[in-house]
Amino acid sequence: MAQENPNVLSVTRTEQYKTVDELFKRSRSTTAYYLLLILSAVIIACGLLLDNAPIVIGGMLVTPVLTPMLMIALGLLVGELTVVKNVTWLMVKSFAIVVAISFVAAVIFGVSDTLHIVQNTFGSAILYFLVAFASGVAATFAWVRKEIAEALPGIAIAVSLVPPLSLVGIQLSVLNIDLVRFYFLVFLFNVVGIILGSFVVFSLLKFSKAEKTVAAKGKEIVAEAQAQAQAKANTNANQK
Repeated sequence: MAQENPNVLSVTRTEQYKTVDELFKRSRSTTAYYLLLILSAVIIACGLLLDNAPIVIGGMLVTPVLTPMLMIALGLLVGELTVVKNVTWLMVKSFAIVVAISFVAAVIFGVSDTLHIVQNTFGSAILYFLVAFASGVAATFAWVRKEIAEALPGIAIAVSLVPPLSLVGIQLSVLNIDLVRFYFLVFLFNVVGIILGSFVVFSLLKFSKAEKTVAAKGKEIVAEAQAQAQAKANTNANQK
């Protein structure tokens, strides 16, 4: 039976490789990814419109957007801008989907005058940043050190990425630009906090040495995307 390493900042090359491999697998633009994203966006939007915190928490457990955030941090650390660009584009599409679903739900079902989830102050935005930073640190440790992986569901609840974006869509439906601006600021603070916290941990765990592994995985994804695009183009050409 393998003895647990008492030094939390010490990881083996094998652990680094497994972490990189799993992060890439969970950060791909797949049908399963978008299915979970859409379901979580619907659940969270409904929870917010109902002003029901347990429903919102349930949606946060479903959402798959945390892992790509960690992948962006790792890509920045090793200087693989192609990886950062690909995952960032996935995130932009994901967040646009969340806003659109929330907007449509709010238009259909209406927005309660008593809807009040986050206090509209700069101080509360900073607090969300601190929570996001701590969550980025905890999530990265949990991905690398499997003995604390059971903490990931709790971390997913603490990470508040989708709810602020859902509130952006909801407030857009009633043209409340002040709250749209504020909730988008909260969202940005969360994104920066998670990436920064994850970047710090990856640095401490010396994942900069995994540059070749990240580069190789990045090339695999680019090649796979190009092959899919070519196959789609060939199919369209044959149909014509």
